[in-house]
Amino acid sequence: MSAEDEKRIRLLRWAAGQWKGEWTTRRAQHLYQARFGPGDWRRKARNDLDFLARQGLLTESGPENRRHFTLNSWNGVSL
Repeated sequence: MSAEDEKRIRLLRWAAGQWKGEWTTRRAQHLYQARFGPGDWRRKARNDLDFLARQGLLTESGPENRRHFTLNSWNGVSL
């Protein structure tokens, strides 16, 4: 994982803990644009959300075309 990837993951982890609710690719894109500036963030946002879900920090819900992620509610989640 590159330093850029780690920076994005750290930001998304922090934001998911601070700003509860549903996280979508679009919401993560807006976060990245606000922090890192304009760019094509869609694929990176989707991959980062999937990565955090695989780590158990986020829970994926909904169908493929309307999926969203929420902070995993079990104790022991380390942000």
